[in-house]
Amino acid sequence: MRTRAALTTLAVVLGTALAGASPAVAGRPGDRPPETTRPTRPKPTPVPSPTASPRPTASPTPTVRPTPTVSPSPTARPTPTASPSPSGTPAPGTPAPMPTAKRTVDVLPGLDDSRSTTAYDVNSAGVVVGSAELANGDWRAVRWVDGRIEDLGTLGGHTSQAQAIDERGRIVGTAEAADGSSHAVAWVDGKIQDLGLTGGIFSIAFDTAGDRIVGVYHVTDSFTGRRAFVRTGNTEVTIDAPPGASAAAVNEAGTVTGTYGFKEWTDPPFVNQAFVWRDGVLRSLGTLGGPTSVANGINDLGQVVGTSWTADGQFAAFFWDGATMRRLATSSASPTAQSVNDSGLVIGTDGTGSRAMIWPSPTAGSQLLPLPDQAVSSVAINVNDAGVIAGQANFVSPSWHSRAVVWR
Repeated sequence: MRTRAALTTLAVVLGTALAGASPAVAGRPGDRPPETTRPTRPKPTPVPSPTASPRPTASPTPTVRPTPTVSPSPTARPTPTASPSPSGTPAPGTPAPMPTAKRTVDVLPGLDDSRSTTAYDVNSAGVVVGSAELANGDWRAVRWVDGRIEDLGTLGGHTSQAQAIDERGRIVGTAEAADGSSHAVAWVDGKIQDLGLTGGIFSIAFDTAGDRIVGVYHVTDSFTGRRAFVRTGNTEVTIDAPPGASAAAVNEAGTVTGTYGFKEWTDPPFVNQAFVWRDGVLRSLGTLGGPTSVANGINDLGQVVGTSWTADGQFAAFFWDGATMRRLATSSASPTAQSVNDSGLVIGTDGTGSRAMIWPSPTAGSQLLPLPDQAVSSVAINVNDAGVIAGQANFVSPSWHSRAVVWR
């Protein structure tokens, strides 16, 4: 199973939400990396999403320090998606409360002086990667092995961010160089490799599988300036897609999924489309009837998950089986589907209640994931084939902060 972002980049909401919601709501992958924005919050996507504020946010600049992804209001606590009647049965016309999955949740440690942490990915060996915030506000790429955290370092600058890890242990993400520029990077055997700016002004690697790395570089600091790249060994190609393209994830067979057509907020209409690409052939996945869709994750069977607007103007999570896109069942009014493993377990986030959730299968209804003690909200970002889920939980005491977590 592979997922982005990403940028996850809450993974994707086709909108602003993506800009503040959580990484699970894959915002628009390709926004300037951590040094410019909170590692899990990207730049807002073209179509506002009901989830309100997810991954990379608005045009970050290398001088700005990254900040945590989801920014729930310190006073607001998540509320159940449904409102059961006093008798214990759902009121007429009100969806039943979303059940909670029978899972355990573990909070991962931070660096000695770290404040917030986020987990972005976990491989089959159980190695988790993500980012940790230092006391000075810088963010560092980290990995957790057997519960122990390790700082992966930078290219000589202040910040870095680990986005994904593959089955061979290669980690990819972005790191700041001494001149302040943000470069796509890979960590192999603990050593950082500079993948360069790939012809742009900044770049970020979002995923890795097999011998491939995928990501985004920007030729201009704008949505339309995004270009999706695929790197195989030392050979790199730019995906031939309309401007505003982001490559979010890749599977072992080399099939890439992402989104093209991202535009500036001032340049409607918004018609970005989820796609898959392999061996030079690009295929649009369409939508659930509305104008836009965004792809967040792909498994080794070539199945894709993401989010889309429907014909009646609703925001929905989708599962694409290789031929048909269908809506995932949930009582959430603002769901995001972020990742899918080879067993068909889909993970995402309920934007209405700011809670990580799962679909046990593409045909099952959604279930909330449990919160750690004292947490007020959570985000699910990635899942491995054993069903272990990486993400973050958010706390308001003693002040707002996030913690990397895994659900088993």
